[in-house]
Amino acid sequence: MTGSAQRPLAIRDARFPTAGTADLDRGTVLIADGRVADVLPAGTNDLPEGTAVIDAAGRVLMPGFIDAHSHGEGALGRDDRELALLRQGLTGVVLGQDGVSFAPTTPQTAPLNERYFAAVNGPLPAEHPHGMSAGRMLAHFARVSRLTSTLLVPAGTVRTAISGFSATPLTTRQLDESEEITRAAISEGATGISLGLEYVPGGFADPAELRRYAEIGADTGLPLVAHVRGYEADAPAGLGELIALARDTGAPVHVAHLHAPADLALPIVDAALDEGIDLTFDAYPYRRGNTILAMLAIPAALQQEGPHRTLAVLADTATRERLEREWFPGIADLLGRVTISVADHPDWVWAEGLPLPVIAERVGRPIGETVCDLIVATGLGAGAIVQQPAANRLEDVRAIANHRAHLGSSDGIFLGGHPHPRGWGSFSRMLRRHVIDWQDWTWWEAAEHLSLRAARRFGFGDRGLVRPHSRADFCLVDPAAVTDRATYDEPTLLAEGIADVIVGGTPVLAGAELCTMGASTLTERPSR
Repeated sequence: MTGSAQRPLAIRDARFPTAGTADLDRGTVLIADGRVADVLPAGTNDLPEGTAVIDAAGRVLMPGFIDAHSHGEGALGRDDRELALLRQGLTGVVLGQDGVSFAPTTPQTAPLNERYFAAVNGPLPAEHPHGMSAGRMLAHFARVSRLTSTLLVPAGTVRTAISGFSATPLTTRQLDESEEITRAAISEGATGISLGLEYVPGGFADPAELRRYAEIGADTGLPLVAHVRGYEADAPAGLGELIALARDTGAPVHVAHLHAPADLALPIVDAALDEGIDLTFDAYPYRRGNTILAMLAIPAALQQEGPHRTLAVLADTATRERLEREWFPGIADLLGRVTISVADHPDWVWAEGLPLPVIAERVGRPIGETVCDLIVATGLGAGAIVQQPAANRLEDVRAIANHRAHLGSSDGIFLGGHPHPRGWGSFSRMLRRHVIDWQDWTWWEAAEHLSLRAARRFGFGDRGLVRPHSRADFCLVDPAAVTDRATYDEPTLLAEGIADVIVGGTPVLAGAELCTMGASTLTERPSR
């Protein structure tokens, strides 16, 4: 905790989950110095002098939720976005996802990473226009945000520093340099390593490069987190590559945003767990994904020399004609399921929220030409929401979320005029569905899925529990009212049913409104 000493806080007559039980305990939770000091019997009025009191009033006191996969780089430090997170009960996010983030970067590499992932993470913080180390990034978000964050070392960002956007396998010397950068970031507080195996340049990693990262994970005990090379029907191949790395090296591994037919993916996960492999995954409760348009719609081979070369190639008439003949027909079904979420150019902002076929019709161009026009005009700053295949059913989403290896996530992207609603609703939707409507989870199981497992996996210290000495990151949930409201048509409607959130023992959301940002609301970096 930074700033002045905290005033003691009591959550009066709260109901809260207890490990391994279906019932809720009841008591007054006393918080001091950022931690749970004691749990007193319900009805206790004998509190330390000067104690502030929040009346639980029938609500459930839950450990603050931790988003195991969030592109919160574009949300933290922004009041409107932090309000969206806190209204879902979120108190922590894991940054550095999909192999690309703000750190570790230099003045040479920061613009490359920023441009390629512009439609996901947004611009670098204004205070750090020339890049930053992992430690500086963690310190930055600890200073500007009400929420707590941890950071994965993004392997694609590291690779950019070593060889730019080249597809050439790294040499032994370059692998050594990658390891040096990665271990330095870990020494500064990073709590895992992320791979973006369908993005550029992370997708160019060969087995030797992946093994080097897995060996670091095995040595440090930190998870290797992968956007794998294949989801939906291709999930067995994507899962198989990551599981083989874990088997060969002993690294703990984590699958990012798993979405696939459950009967295809979950037996593979179960077999790995039964074999003794340390495997977890996260998932969000929607059937549409969200990513950058270039990753979906442009061959990786055209992106090898970096963003400026990619844009130049896509502006070339001969290249476009070849793509129109040889590439776009093969992904016609995919493009027909895409809606534009971000179009970072004044001439194209009207396209946000519209399906690609509608946009193409309005501009009077073939859909492939329209894709190229969008990407070039926005300088790669075009984002896409994509409807997953019909084979991925609600029953699959439910089964994946109920699995023993599941951690809750949103994969939230907080940019553009028409973002995916998952950044505004995922955690409230999971509570509403799995605890209230479907009764798949007890409140304790909800705490495991949405808080405790992520706290343990990603270095959030002793968060995720309501018990003495735990760090006091909590939210109060109204079971009758908790629900998500954000839709694909109105994606930024705030969730309901969580009006009070405490981070580090200090209220950051009170009466469903943000508390004033100040030194006393800030928490230290998570202890590991």
